[in-house]
Amino acid sequence: MILPDGRGKATKVTADIVRDVLDAAKEIKGKGRRIRIKSFTKELAAKHKIELSAKKVSEILIANGLYKAVSRRRRPRFYQRLRQSIPNGLISADGSEFTVWIDGIQYKFNLELCVDVESFYHGAFSVSDSETTEELIKVIEAHKKLCGTPLGLVCDSGSGNLSDQAMDYLKRNDIQILPAGPRNPKGNGTAESAFSEMKKVIGLINLKTSSTRELAKTILEKIVSIYIIMRNRLARIGDKRSPQDTIKTPISEEQRRHEKARQKNLKKKQEDPNGQAKLNRIDWIINYHGLLVDDATLHRAKKTILTYDLEAIAKSEEAFITAIRRNQQRCNLAYFFGILKRIQQEFDDSKYEKYCREHYNYRQILERENEKRKASENVTTVESAAAMLGSVVNCRFREIKEVATRRAKGMIEDLKKQYRYDGVLKGKITDALRKMTELNITERNEALELVNQFLT
Repeated sequence: MILPDGRGKATKVTADIVRDVLDAAKEIKGKGRRIRIKSFTKELAAKHKIELSAKKVSEILIANGLYKAVSRRRRPRFYQRLRQSIPNGLISADGSEFTVWIDGIQYKFNLELCVDVESFYHGAFSVSDSETTEELIKVIEAHKKLCGTPLGLVCDSGSGNLSDQAMDYLKRNDIQILPAGPRNPKGNGTAESAFSEMKKVIGLINLKTSSTRELAKTILEKIVSIYIIMRNRLARIGDKRSPQDTIKTPISEEQRRHEKARQKNLKKKQEDPNGQAKLNRIDWIINYHGLLVDDATLHRAKKTILTYDLEAIAKSEEAFITAIRRNQQRCNLAYFFGILKRIQQEFDDSKYEKYCREHYNYRQILERENEKRKASENVTTVESAAAMLGSVVNCRFREIKEVATRRAKGMIEDLKKQYRYDGVLKGKITDALRKMTELNITERNEALELVNQFLT
């Protein structure tokens, strides 16, 4: 049996604990009651003194067929942390809605903000009616004037950030784009954190005056300017330097080239090697079945299909063909993705159940514990090797002595693997032989000569 990782080996879950959990669960099942994990976990702690998490208890029950495996895998996956090693190596750009109240009238604006990922330096901002490509380019240009051209840009997957105009601008300025992915605000956490802190500082803006919309915009710009000036003077918790000092750190061209290569490697890791194959499958489904889809639906379908497994997609195609043969009205993308979601969930549940069986099945835990016990019993020690040497020098029968000598030699070779220096091993064997009072000086010297022979 092969375990995929080290979990389940060095944990406090033993065969005895698993047996007690299963006995308690079978007792509940025998009474016709349903096992509820949270209450069952509390009952184990109160009655049986078994302190385990609810997740661990559910995995033990799943592994032994007493509970159904239900996985909750979120798609798309979370992306890697994007914290960089040099200032102005990667900037984070995003937009957020701000509201200004004037005489009870609500005015909403989009604030586009550009923040350096390494130093948390708030470089530039722009206030507009909506989040557009023009606003993104505007704040990047303002950041360039303040701090120079960055190496990379992290942003969400909004249409304004990934438009053809934005892509052309970033390519002309040699700025690598690292989109954070849909429904994944943690991927662009720098800008999100900046907006969170800013809104806490600014609070509610409610003005009682007969001013116009332009006045509201001017007031918001002034408040944001004050915040950015103050924020850039303060070091974050754990940092010794302020953002405005960090952003001015001189960086060599070699560091910039290294960072550029690291960003390209990061983007390569994020790319799905099966992504094109998945896109080809959705194109084939649409063309083969003659499905009528608009551009927005097609864009959403391609973005969604990337988050599923190829195996699940292939299985869903078979089920989709069977379904539309029975009822032609089911021949649409929505029905196909409904099948795909169900089949992918079954795949995930099956993988989770397999993981539980590999780690917490009662019989397999017993086998692992027996193997571990046998391995510990067969470990050669200095004392056991010294005792075998004593048997060699005391034996008077030639055949038995030869067998004992070969055994002693093998034990010395096993000990050599445990020690880096032979001198240390020889010293410990010598000390062990001195403690053996049944050996006289002649026999002890004979044993030491054998040790010298085996170590050379």
